[in-house]
Amino acid sequence: MGFLGTKASSFSDLILIAQIAGFLILFLGFIYARKKNFLKHDKTAKIAVLIGGLSFVWMSYSLLFNFLALISMTFMGLLIVFHVIIGLLALFMGISLVLDEMNKTKASMKVTFVSWAITIFFGVILYIMYIA
Repeated sequence: MGFLGTKASSFSDLILIAQIAGFLILFLGFIYARKKNFLKHDKTAKIAVLIGGLSFVWMSYSLLFNFLALISMTFMGLLIVFHVIIGLLALFMGISLVLDEMNKTKASMKVTFVSWAITIFFGVILYIMYIA
């Protein structure tokens, strides 16, 4: 039982909180960019990508060891596949932006932000479905 009072593990609870915190930090970076404070925007984006990357390591480990049990043609299985694909897109775009491997345009940053938001949304839904 996790510390959030669910049947999920404590580490899963921690990852959920880390992902939400990372997204909130990314959102703060978005606000800094709107206010033209690009130094703070840069720092918050890097922190968000670091948190996302570290929690991805745990989630990919969990996915690999539970792959056959999780992936199926059920609604939840398809949701997991969608979550993984969009999450990988968000993470790799975030890493590419942070490492200056991609042009830092409004469009590329918006796609990264929106894909991250979609990933967080479906991640929370999966967490709720898993503990139900």
